[in-house]
Amino acid sequence: MRPRFRPGEAVWVELCTPDPEQAEAFYGALLGWTFRAERLGATTYRMCSIDGRDVAGISDATTLHGGRPRGWLTYFAVDDVAASARQAVTLGGELVSPPRYLPAAGTGAAVIDPFGAAFGLYQGESRLGVQAVNSAGALCWNELDTGEPAESVAYYRALFGYTTQQRDDSPTARPYTLLTLGDVPVAGILELDNAWPNLIPSKWITYFAVASLDDALARVSALGGSPTVGPVDTPHGRLHLVKDPGGHTLCLIQLEDGLRPDHDSCDPAVNR
Repeated sequence: MRPRFRPGEAVWVELCTPDPEQAEAFYGALLGWTFRAERLGATTYRMCSIDGRDVAGISDATTLHGGRPRGWLTYFAVDDVAASARQAVTLGGELVSPPRYLPAAGTGAAVIDPFGAAFGLYQGESRLGVQAVNSAGALCWNELDTGEPAESVAYYRALFGYTTQQRDDSPTARPYTLLTLGDVPVAGILELDNAWPNLIPSKWITYFAVASLDDALARVSALGGSPTVGPVDTPHGRLHLVKDPGGHTLCLIQLEDGLRPDHDSCDPAVNR
């Protein structure tokens, strides 16, 4: 088996919501996901798949991650989740879900960074992470939207060993920093206007690819969600921020090329 994800890559995404049934109906109709239930302690974890490939999870906020609806969580691959969790706290974060072994998967933990953004740490074993990227319905990018960009860059560089690149062609006209492993971009940091009274907590945004942005936005509205910011033309395709019926923010993008490294071993057959 070849390693699929390097430490510091976004390896998994999970929606932490108080209404998992509502989320299942919305995302199944919007992105074409199918679902299977897995037991996680006293609760049910919903695995979301496209064509038999796992692309995301849905958890019950009443039982996980401090009992609060955290929205879309980005999990980052680590070699030692316990050590990474301690470092995340030492650097100023708050541990809201201590490392927990997940049968037939690996060990995960959840943290809030010093500026309010919730994210996860994941040490994969039998389940290494998402099994598809960049295709319709699958994860294609992860972005931190924050009013504290310099401090956030410093935090995640210290935690994951990133290098950085500045983007001067951001379609939002806001400063944009690419977090890189070597010369490979793995996530982004978008600077928000955080001047008082517009104080905005940081948030990790999950991007999902769609075949047609216009069709997807029509489905969002019909299914009880709401388009919020966009459309925005980018070098990688048109995108739009939306909220699902539970008020959780995500980004839909009609990709013209891949945003994430497209690992060969995303194919489950390679990992057998």
